[in-house]
Amino acid sequence: DIEDGIASGDIHVVHLAQNPRAKMMGIEDGFVKLFARKGSGTVIGGVIVSPKASELIYPLAIAFENRLTVDMVAKTFPVYPSLTGSIADAARALHRIVE
Repeated sequence: DIEDGIASGDIHVVHLAQNPRAKMMGIEDGFVKLFARKGSGTVIGGVIVSPKASELIYPLAIAFENRLTVDMVAKTFPVYPSLTGSIADAARALHRIVE
């Protein structure tokens, strides 16, 4: 709905090819897309496209279910290097947009 202009929000996409852990694993395709409510920065959804999507869905679901803001997600440090770092990277990018 955000992409179609029906709902108000911000979107950020992080391509996994930029992720250090993905590089170590030889993952060149895939992305993490994070959606945040405009103004409040509450995480309202996301899309994971990756050969290891199951490892990325859970932290995104926790953020959504608990109505975390991108600030909260951005302040959480993932293990490094990890694929979940892409979620934190997207949140940090959205943090700058929502401010």
